[in-house]
Amino acid sequence: MSEESKGTEIDDSPKVEVTTPEVKKTPAKKKAKPKKNFPQSSIEESKKVLDVIKEFNAGNPWSPTEVAKALGMGKGNNFFYLTASSRDYGLTIGTRDTPKIEIDEIGKKLAYPKTPDEEYEATKQAFLNVDLFKKVYEYYQGSNLPEIQYLKNTLKTEFEVDELHQDEFYDLYQKNLKYINEIQAKTGVSDSEASGNIESSSSGSILLGESSNSGELVAFVAMPFSEKTSNYPKGYFDEVLKHLITPAAVKANFNAKTAKKSGSEIIQSTIVNDLDAADLVIVDLTEHNPNVLFELGMRIAFNKPVCLIRAKGTAPIFDIDHMLRVFDYNPCLWPSTLEQDIPGLSEHIAETWANKDKERSYLTLLRENN
Repeated sequence: MSEESKGTEIDDSPKVEVTTPEVKKTPAKKKAKPKKNFPQSSIEESKKVLDVIKEFNAGNPWSPTEVAKALGMGKGNNFFYLTASSRDYGLTIGTRDTPKIEIDEIGKKLAYPKTPDEEYEATKQAFLNVDLFKKVYEYYQGSNLPEIQYLKNTLKTEFEVDELHQDEFYDLYQKNLKYINEIQAKTGVSDSEASGNIESSSSGSILLGESSNSGELVAFVAMPFSEKTSNYPKGYFDEVLKHLITPAAVKANFNAKTAKKSGSEIIQSTIVNDLDAADLVIVDLTEHNPNVLFELGMRIAFNKPVCLIRAKGTAPIFDIDHMLRVFDYNPCLWPSTLEQDIPGLSEHIAETWANKDKERSYLTLLRENN
């Protein structure tokens, strides 16, 4: 045996190949895409289905193929979604996949209105025919929707709109509301008359925006529902609430809430409860609105912290202005002024809350003076 082979054993037995049995992986089930509980198209877009049936087939039931041709569309998904939307609004009966598409009851009112008022009423009926739109409209009392970033959680918890569809819902809702308002403007129907035909949901408060940090502290906003003088344009206080107060309160780590519009000037019991229960109440003194001043008086009686604000140029209220701090915001509400006022108001809100136990309340100050 050579030196090289010493200590080396040669295994010349046949090799047995060991194989591991292949384990078949069960493919993961794909998550079902959440269903939308609202139409794909707007009322204005869906009305095209109604219009072509009226114009090209004298309002009689028509085959989907002919409807598609009249619209200049193929019979693909876009046509299906359009006809389904028209059906959901109550404009037509049937879709791409039915033998005929015919005009429904709301559609008849919209296709053959006798007056502009009837056209407006029919358009509003179409909007409210979608259950989700009706619920949101009642909850937010019309056009006073928060910005989408403050609305997402409410859409999910209150209305079961999946996160994947929230932006689409928001855009469609706003588009429909804008269209309705444009038709309303042609009729001269007032806001109070317009809202009178909508069933009001139970009175209560509206969540305007949610803090991503605290999730617990609540700031209730007491401010005018409408403008009583010519100093401010129609819808001004809605803009103040949406674009100034809500983002400032959220930035200060508060959930912002306000009262629902009730259609009357009566102080609702739920508002009184909210005035008592809120951690902080933000009061807008602009225009010296009697209801707002009453709500301020209630909050003072509860001896709980109050944050006062007003538009610059608002006349002073002697007792209030000399005893409590007031934040003056720029009434222009331009992007450039909001850029300064939102952080300033947010700081004012945060400081009011931070000093709630250090500073003497208005009620305490009055008692000390007696």
